[in-house]
This record gives sequence, structure tokens and C-alpha cells, in this order.
Amino acid sequence: MPLVQQRRNTTQKRVILQSVEELGCHPTAIQIYSAVRQVLPRTSLSTVYRNLGILVDQEQIKAVKGAGSEIHYDHNTGAHNHIECTVCGRVCDVHANPLEIDTLDPETVSNFIVLEVHMNILGICPECAEQLEKEKLQ
Repeated sequence: MPLVQQRRNTTQKRVILQSVEELGCHPTAIQIYSAVRQVLPRTSLSTVYRNLGILVDQEQIKAVKGAGSEIHYDHNTGAHNHIECTVCGRVCDVHANPLEIDTLDPETVSNFIVLEVHMNILGICPECAEQLEKEKLQ
């Protein structure tokens, strides 16, 4: 585990962490910023980004990179995988792990020592699937 510098637990950081938890389903920095501004209207976007970086460094949240370039933030720091909607970009947890680290044969991973396994699953979320179905019917 990396050595993490102790930092103050500011009101802004607490509200940002609370927003990540309350928004659920892996919000983006912009979504978190919008939620934080409702509680602390004078908070800047740069403050949100800086505090998200601190929270990631302190391992209180995880940064999740989807198939696109946008970073999502996850309050669930335990081992799990994600699924991303290819239509709207929404990212959600997958509560199944089809690839367990202990079952990997070293030869299949070029003799690397495997530290973590991350799997990105792409799909279409229920809301987008419903919208696509409506568009087909028109």
C-alpha cells in the first residue's frame, strides 16, 4: 500500500465523498460537482477534481475508467467488476467474478505475477434499451 500523506478532512471533501455514495452507480466528476453545488454553492469544479484525487489516493473511493475517456468514481472499494452502457456511458457494479485470480495459470498470463483482475463488460442499460425499443417502433 502506498504511503499516503495525511490531509485535513474538510467540509468540501466530506460533501464530495457523501455525493459519490449517494449518487451511486459510479458518477462522473461533473455529476458529483452538480450534487456538491446544491449543498455548497461556492465550490469550484477544480476543488471537486482535487478532492476526488485525494479520496482516490486515500483509497476511500476508486476511479473507474470506462471504455470512453470519462472517469467514474466508485465508493465500493472492494474487489468487483463493472458493466458500462455503450449508449449513455452509465457504469454499474457486476456482482460476479467469472475470472478468479487464484485460478489463473501463470503461462496464460505470460508468467506475470497477477495482482488484480479487472474486467470491463459493455452492454446496454435497461433505460437505454427501452428507449431504443421505442425508437424502433416509431
